[in-house]
Amino acid sequence: MLLALTFFMAVASPDVDASKLKLSAPVSIVEFDTGKVKGVLFRLAWSPDAQQIYLQTIERDRAGAITTVHHYLMGLTGEPPKSVEREPAWSAAYWEWKSARAAPGLPTFKIEVEESQKRVKTTSTPMGGDLAKGGLEGSGAMTPVGGGVVGDAMSAATQGQIAHYYTLKLKGEVVGEFVNTVALPGLTFGWAPAGAGLIAYSNPDGRIVIMDDQGRKQEISSSKSTLLPAWTDDGTRLAYLQKTGKNKVVLEVVDVIKQAP
Repeated sequence: MLLALTFFMAVASPDVDASKLKLSAPVSIVEFDTGKVKGVLFRLAWSPDAQQIYLQTIERDRAGAITTVHHYLMGLTGEPPKSVEREPAWSAAYWEWKSARAAPGLPTFKIEVEESQKRVKTTSTPMGGDLAKGGLEGSGAMTPVGGGVVGDAMSAATQGQIAHYYTLKLKGEVVGEFVNTVALPGLTFGWAPAGAGLIAYSNPDGRIVIMDDQGRKQEISSSKSTLLPAWTDDGTRLAYLQKTGKNKVVLEVVDVIKQAP
């Protein structure tokens, strides 16, 4: 608790060096089958007391419109996601700052969106709906393939055509890339709370990277095939989902502590 309070007070400074943060080894909270939670992994949010994590999945029709939204809650003691009737009120408020275009309280630390068209190659660049670098596979979600990702909607017959890319960039780094679909804020990145000046994102290799507003970075080297990085409200813990096998995903949590000078 003392360490958490120390870090929270420290991140109020505009100059937190991401490369010097002390990160614990990731702790695997629970592994679950993406087929059992139904739909595509879409949102991850911490409760204000950091005791629960909300997971949202969605289902789409052939045109890409959302038809069904599923809601789940997870604790930190290893129980599988529990279905609930609706999204908790705290999740919507959390998601608003977590997935914003700019860091909370720091409008100059802002994500830029680049649009481009590229010809898709069979063995390298993926295409299709619901694509994002650093994503996961399962029930229509995403999985890294050749530096990009591909969803279940991908068809081999469409390869070789021109694909439309939305690339999210911050300080020259790619923090998300979406192909033939709209960019989904917060899917591949998550801002730390106001005053921190930090972001966590899934890089093109699928690893979690923490970066500050000066572009200094630190990678969680053991992470891979990750999605939905999410900070606690006090900035002392970071959760994310990581693919561990076919249709298997694990919820990982890392403690984040600012070291004394």
